[in-house]
Amino acid sequence: MTTEERRKRPEHHVVHDYANLVSSWRLREPHYVAQLMRIPTANSHAWHAFQMNCRKMFEFFKYKPDGKGTYLRAAHFIDGELGYTFIHWNDNVQEFMNAHLLHVGMDRMDNQVVNDGKNDERYFEDFEGAWQAMMRGLKPQHRDLFRDEIDFRTRDAEFKFCGTLGKEFIL
Repeated sequence: MTTEERRKRPEHHVVHDYANLVSSWRLREPHYVAQLMRIPTANSHAWHAFQMNCRKMFEFFKYKPDGKGTYLRAAHFIDGELGYTFIHWNDNVQEFMNAHLLHVGMDRMDNQVVNDGKNDERYFEDFEGAWQAMMRGLKPQHRDLFRDEIDFRTRDAEFKFCGTLGKEFIL
């Protein structure tokens, strides 16, 4: 398959973005943080990347298609509802992160969410749960494409440390 053929597959982009979320989370693990702490600002950048990836994937999993086909959504790849409820990265966190990560806004001072990293592990658990639910609910025409894209991504040296990316959940 050519790079251009792969680029035109929506599954390619979904797996890539989920792999980026997993990768940015893995960089938040203690042994990587210890290494990153030797590089000024690297830990902060990894944390920011993780939260940006969470923000993006929350929209992918939770938001409905807009009717214009502007954004890929989980609903494109499954029948019915996702069957996963976000507990930790919820609508309030999403609203805060939209202001905190994308804007230099006044609501940073009056928000109800404290962005100190203490919830990051729980945030990641939410996204793993949503990914697992989506992999289990894939429409038949998407299953082999997701398997192929996950194999492609996990063969990439940049993402080898990301594990299986949930391929085992594809029925």
